Amino acid sequence: MKKSLLAMLVMTSALVGVNAANAAEPASVTVNGGTVKFEGTVVDAACAVSNESINQTVILDQVRTVRLATAGTAAGQQKDFNIKLLDCDTTVSQNASVTFNGQADGTTATALANTAGAGAAKNVALQLYGPDGKVLAVGDESSTITLVDGTNVIPLSVDYVATAAAATAGSVAATATFNVTYS
Repeated sequence: MKKSLLAMLVMTSALVGVNAANAAEPASVTVNGGTVKFEGTVVDAACAVSNESINQTVILDQVRTVRLATAGTAAGQQKDFNIKLLDCDTTVSQNASVTFNGQADGTTATALANTAGAGAAKNVALQLYGPDGKVLAVGDESSTITLVDGTNVIPLSVDYVATAAAATAGSVAATATFNVTYS
């Protein structure tokens, strides 16, 4: 009988311990977390444009107004950026080029207009340069790069350009869309 009583006490203690442990666990709570937006594109082309190239921001270094004192003069501090192409298949196309479209400057039609708004620098635009390092006018197709199977990079750059004498200090901004042409 002592063994039975002892066994019952041990079982009762174990059950009390389990119930106490269960009582210490917090109840599950579900709250609204937000929205996740998914976007993508399917293309029938020689390559796919990398997501990191689709919506990129290129931040240029500051430039002193003295470097933009003569109309048509670039600041001489090009900022490099790339368009990365993925999963390229050279049996489909062997070359790729890029065309940028955006608001052209009213004075220097090859460059993107400064659309910074209030506080914008005056007499300044942004000039694009193609893979060959030459001026790439807004709306014109760049020189081509020769594709290899797999990943490819189209090297580009941008620089400030004076559109008239004596650029003024202020913000500079421009937006351009791009298309890739495969040949």
